Amino acid sequence: MSPEDRISFLENKVNSIISTIECIIKGNTEKAKSLLVSHTDEYEQSVLKSLIENSTIVMPAQEEKTYDFLKIIIEGLPFPVFLKDEQGKYLLINKLEAQLFGLDESQIIGKEDAHFIQDQEQIEVIRKSDKEVLNENKSIELPNQNFSLSNGRTYIFKTHKVPFLNPITGKTNILGFSADVTDTVNLDKLKKIVIGCSNPYL
Repeated sequence: MSPEDRISFLENKVNSIISTIECIIKGNTEKAKSLLVSHTDEYEQSVLKSLIENSTIVMPAQEEKTYDFLKIIIEGLPFPVFLKDEQGKYLLINKLEAQLFGLDESQIIGKEDAHFIQDQEQIEVIRKSDKEVLNENKSIELPNQNFSLSNGRTYIFKTHKVPFLNPITGKTNILGFSADVTDTVNLDKLKKIVIGCSNPYL
């Protein structure tokens, strides 16, 4: 499977999961059940089926259980996933997102990106895209997002951010997921260099 096909596969998978979760949160269990058949992964099916059967766990009074349910879902996804509040602070992440930062989850929750990223241009891109999701209530894509951490690690991600209605606070949060395209981008750059060097007029 090519990197592009893998990214497309991951996008379709997370969109399908989000759609099912939104139906559960809104109490539309019949639609959630109809969407359940589209999930071929046994883990996803078992978790989502359990959530549908116990949909009362998403009531605001069940705060701890609500985050537990979201945590179970995002831990099952094969790419970094995060949930940020309207101030840009991390509310929830999966293990792959924590590994990306090279930190424990407890060191990330409650903090903003500026705590980890020193490049102001990168911070501005993140804040601008976060505001766009919140203010316009729409999904956005950052096809080549540079991500340079203070520990020296540098990545290039294709990042998707979608508005997510927090069932606890009733406010719109930012649900995001990323696919590492560093190797693909670097390969494209290498191809251009090779083509340029092979040009007889250079």
